[in-house]
Amino acid sequence: MKIFLTIVINLGTLAVVFGQQVERYGNIAFLPPGDWVKNEGNGYLAFTKINQESSEFGRIILYQAETSSGSLDEDFKGDWQSLIETNYQPKELTDFSKTSFNSEWNAVIGVAPYVYQNQNQAVVLVTLSNGRQKISYVFLSNTTAYEKDLEDFGSSLELSSFSLPTAISSSEKPISKSSSMQVVVDQQILGKWNRSASVSSFFANPAAWGSSGYTTCRYEFFQDGTYQYTERNFGYAYEDIILVRESGQYSADGGVLTVSPTQSKVERYSKKNGVDELGNLKENKSRTLEKVAYRYQLHYFAGIEQWNLVLQADQPTQRDGNFSSNTTFPNAWYFDQRFTEVNLLK
Repeated sequence: MKIFLTIVINLGTLAVVFGQQVERYGNIAFLPPGDWVKNEGNGYLAFTKINQESSEFGRIILYQAETSSGSLDEDFKGDWQSLIETNYQPKELTDFSKTSFNSEWNAVIGVAPYVYQNQNQAVVLVTLSNGRQKISYVFLSNTTAYEKDLEDFGSSLELSSFSLPTAISSSEKPISKSSSMQVVVDQQILGKWNRSASVSSFFANPAAWGSSGYTTCRYEFFQDGTYQYTERNFGYAYEDIILVRESGQYSADGGVLTVSPTQSKVERYSKKNGVDELGNLKENKSRTLEKVAYRYQLHYFAGIEQWNLVLQADQPTQRDGNFSSNTTFPNAWYFDQRFTEVNLLK
């Protein structure tokens, strides 16, 4: 039989096809192949089509998104060994190609023949990665008749809006470092995470603060296991701007984020020209170091199309204040990656 030499896949805007409903599997949105039979297993979603007269068949298996190794080649190699070699014992690859779609997602496509019940068949593996997550699907067939169905399925994948947030690098360095704790880094939380609220500052008298202002908190997690926490408090009726700067180490392992500060300080500035701009430093004092172990997860809010880093604890902390009024998760604070380019120290 002819082995597939070209597989066309386009990531981006989900195609609009009359009469078809968009489905989602975890973080992945797609258009299911028309009249194929769907079944779900442990960690995968499969679509199968069989022509009883000609004995032609096709099967598409979409696997749950997993954490990437950080290398597209390594992701594909691992998938080929665990998903293809183990299950189908294929012959040598007859086609191998890489495709770049945008700055986020890239793919490796591998095709190989194999034999099942004395019949020649082909297996296609597509592994996609954005460096933090990988998504894989497999196509099996004994005919080229369903090649267009595979192409349409790949073209319908919507990953850009459902990908995990991009880790944003920063030229700012932590104030200090410590090697006192074992470091386990979760690539998915690297970068800056913001939380803002129209509340009075923890460090100011609510009566003096007034009824309008904001508090913005920002965590930034670095690759080397250090973090920086910055908080800016501004009230229109309050005479000063209050900053909190903290740095230390963190470790993210098994759904637990442990934050261990090595330095924390509170700074009080005058308002330059009476507006939201730092004037002269009026006070600089140290804050008690508070080590906290949070339960954490990344949660996608479909209504606002945003990923949030959700931190939970048994009780409010000095660093984060009272829990959010959002009750999606109990005892939680919610951070997103909007407005992370705003300089909180200016």
